[in-house]
Amino acid sequence: MLNEYRKQLDAIDDRIVAAFSERMDVVEAIGAWKRENHRGAFDPDREAAMLARLCANVPKDRKQAVESLYRAILTISKAQQRYTNTNIVLIGMPGCGKTSVARHVSALLNRPIASTDEEAERRIGGTIESLFRSRGEAAFRAIEAQVVRDLSSVWGSVIATGGGTVLSEQNRSVLRENSRIYYIRRSLDKLDTDGRPLSQGEGALARLYEQRHGIYEGFCDVQIDADDDFLLTAQRIADEFRSHFQV
Repeated sequence: MLNEYRKQLDAIDDRIVAAFSERMDVVEAIGAWKRENHRGAFDPDREAAMLARLCANVPKDRKQAVESLYRAILTISKAQQRYTNTNIVLIGMPGCGKTSVARHVSALLNRPIASTDEEAERRIGGTIESLFRSRGEAAFRAIEAQVVRDLSSVWGSVIATGGGTVLSEQNRSVLRENSRIYYIRRSLDKLDTDGRPLSQGEGALARLYEQRHGIYEGFCDVQIDADDDFLLTAQRIADEFRSHFQV
């Protein structure tokens, strides 16, 4: 008789797992809709109504168990939606490999990718270096601020920022709204200085590092040392991001 009961439980558990998997598919679809329409993951009124409906016809001695079960399910569902909709933002010194790492993270997590520098150059119709020469840094920073606002509005993205992007309190505030921030650290002798006007000249990199390191460190959620193989760096970011949201 015990084996029969166990078979019944196995069959019920199989149906529960199948139903849960189906539910998570719907949760992902809802998350995608919320991402496109900029709706938050939380709706307390909806959650309260759901729990009340589920417990309405449950025997009194099982209501607490049913409520506990569905609160756990809701916790998992909200974590999935936050995971889907939260941006991954890479910050760090100019030339540390943020864009290369971002491309790998994008591929590993199947997310859209954006670069503040590349988008700024697209809007300028030329290079950042040429804009610095012709109009100065302030003109570039104004364009960059708009780029940050626009790119941050696309939820669930991987965003590689310019080395000076997060020096602006306004940019930090915009990025912080819906992002997990990763500071990519790399030794100064390995930084690429090509086409980077603020990195040129003797001692320029060291001075930039002294000015910016504290801001990077204070703003980020996670510090990641860059490997020579950027794919390894990206894999560590992807693993940490999944682990943070427990998905």
